Formats: sequence, structure tokens, C-alpha cells
Amino acid sequence: MENNNNIKCVAFDLGGVLFSAGKEYAKAEWSSYGYDVVLIHDELVSETAQQLRKGMISDNEFWNIYLKSKVPSNYDVDLIKQAYYRGYILDEDISNWMKNSLKKSQYKLVAFSGNIPSRIQYLEDKYHFRSLFDAEAYSFDCGATKPDNYFIEYLIKICFPNETKDIVIKHGQPLVDQQLSLFQNLGKQILYLDDSVKDSAPASRYCINTFIYERGHINKLFDTYPNLK
Repeated sequence: MENNNNIKCVAFDLGGVLFSAGKEYAKAEWSSYGYDVVLIHDELVSETAQQLRKGMISDNEFWNIYLKSKVPSNYDVDLIKQAYYRGYILDEDISNWMKNSLKKSQYKLVAFSGNIPSRIQYLEDKYHFRSLFDAEAYSFDCGATKPDNYFIEYLIKICFPNETKDIVIKHGQPLVDQQLSLFQNLGKQILYLDDSVKDSAPASRYCINTFIYERGHINKLFDTYPNLK
């Protein structure tokens, strides 16, 4: 059981927490068309895909130019993309908890996701999920994705804009000394939910309370943070 009396901000990963992990559900649909699931998956986690998440290349450049050049010519790239997006299924346990409990409390709720604008728009059109949040921290808005110290520092600035307004964060140059201490003190006031130990690892440097969520097991979260139920 954790002491969560000091928590002021709850940060949510999207794929794997608020939504199911899209690639896992999409694999069955890709396979049903006879597509090479391993090939598609590898390209969706490739360095070029990371550039898309960081906002360094456009949606069109990735799907219609890059991916189209990497898969057989008979593959329908739009079908691959739509199956990927459809694979993101709302986690009712998390969304109901947010609507029925957290939104009525003093907590600031923040979306924290390595994502791409078109997928965010797809999910917003389908689920209207953005109204659940008070603020959003996306990889394509800051040029960094998980796991990266810079992305965590960006999250802290989104959670506490007034307290961090005078701090300039830089890619490849994590904060040190007094600035790091400030971010660590603020980090202690954040609960961060992710489904990946690897992706969430940098949060420990900033003393952020991290919980690894498993779909269907929200009671484990409440066992650890009973005051948030």
C-alpha cells in the first residue's frame, strides 16, 4: 500500500492503459488477410515509426511512402493502418474510474503517450476520450517518445506549468543539480500508469510513482492506492 496523500496529478499511457495495445488486436486482422504479421509489426516499431511518433515525419510519409515501400505491393496499407487503429479498444474499468471518481476529485489528469496525430484523432472521433483529461503530453508535440528522460521532463512541465515555467529542458541533456531536485519533488506528486516496465523506466529518476497496469486487473491498482478508488 502506497501513501498517495501527496499525489496531485495522474498520468495515463493510452495504448495499454486507457486503451488496449493496438498492435496485439490488429495482428489477427492482418493475419486474416494473409499478411506477414511479423513484418508489419517490425515496421510499426522501427526507427522510422519512432520518427513519426516524434513528429519528425508526416503521417503520409510514413504510411503511403515508407510503409508502402516495405511491404509487398498487394498489401493494402490503409487497411493495415485502420486495423491498427481499430485495435485500440477502450478500457471501461479505467474510463469509468476516471469519470466516476477522479474527475470529481482534485487530481489533474494527463494523457501521456508516444503517439501520432491521426491515431489520436481517430480515437477522439470514436470515443471522445480527450474530455477525460485536463492536459495532454504527446510525443509528437515535443520531439521525444518513450523511454526518454526528456519526455518525462516534458510530462512534469505539463503537470506543473507554473512551478517549472523558468526551467528549460533540452534533448539529450537531462536536468541535474537543483533543477533535477525540483523535478524530483514534483515527480513525487505524480502517479503514472503504464503497461510497460521498459517505457516507464526513466520515471524513477524523477521520483515519479509508477504503476504497471494490466488490463482487467484494476483492483491491483486500488490495492496499492486505496485512496484513489
